[in-house]
Amino acid sequence: MSGMRRRAAGLLAALLGAAAVWAAPPEQAEPDPGLLERMRRGFELAPESKAETQALLEVLAERLPADPAAGPPVLQAYRAALEGLLGKHSRLPWDKYKRTKAGLAKLDALVAAHPDSIEIRALRFSFCNQLPEFFEKGPQAAADLAALADQFARGEDPAVAGTYRRDLIRWLLQRGNPAPGDRRKLETALGAPE
Repeated sequence: MSGMRRRAAGLLAALLGAAAVWAAPPEQAEPDPGLLERMRRGFELAPESKAETQALLEVLAERLPADPAAGPPVLQAYRAALEGLLGKHSRLPWDKYKRTKAGLAKLDALVAAHPDSIEIRALRFSFCNQLPEFFEKGPQAAADLAALADQFARGEDPAVAGTYRRDLIRWLLQRGNPAPGDRRKLETALGAPE
């Protein structure tokens, strides 16, 4: 009887484990590679193009769950950054402020929930780095840049790999204005073999 109970308990544990995997929240799913590549390419244009910002948001609306907190975290971060960019593209000062602050709040929450994601942190850095002084996000951008330099130096986050990894490091070196120590880390990471 005790052997039967152990087998039953083992079977129950296995079923519960399988149920946990099957019921994994959708936000933990891997992003569609084609959709992620579309976001990466389009985000380069979005800060200067309201049309591209809106087009990317439409693509995300079609492909992601309606719940903004669902779907792969990196795509949630693109959505948050793009929603914040609508503030930049808005003509009304209050709308600019409201949209920008909402996008920042979502990006802050995503970085807090996924601190090891280079791409999510890089999105927040990019967003904060472009904001006017009024938003007082310069220190946040500097902290994100330092964290990114450390993450790249340690070879973290295999989701950001290959050409995209090198391009992101180059972008940080060219546009991020890293401190000398961070610059050395990024340059070393750029030259490191994959």
